[in-house]
Amino acid sequence: MLRAVRAILIVLLNMIFYGLVVFGGVQLCHAGYSFAYDVLGDTAVEMPPGETRTITIRKDEDEFAVAGKLARQHLVRNRYSFYLRLRLQESGRSPVKPGNYTLNSSMTYGEIADIICPT
Repeated sequence: MLRAVRAILIVLLNMIFYGLVVFGGVQLCHAGYSFAYDVLGDTAVEMPPGETRTITIRKDEDEFAVAGKLARQHLVRNRYSFYLRLRLQESGRSPVKPGNYTLNSSMTYGEIADIICPT
């Protein structure tokens, strides 16, 4: 009797453990896919028409600071994915240009990058 209870407990604990491992793997894959889609896809914070916001980029700000500023203004979903998108698109482009920009929350990462990093 005691052996049967012990065997059942071991099976149940194994099922719980492997269920948690599978659940964690699925969540990790989902987060990785979402991040990759933000970097490489046509990601926008809102559907059109969105909200128009003005952002000022100073001369001493780098791409990461600009990405953080855009995320705080709710113009990009994730500052890290936008920064990576800027770094990947940077070849052949000049870095982020200082100035005042009027952007919309329905603009994609590519559209925002085209405006703040003119060729």
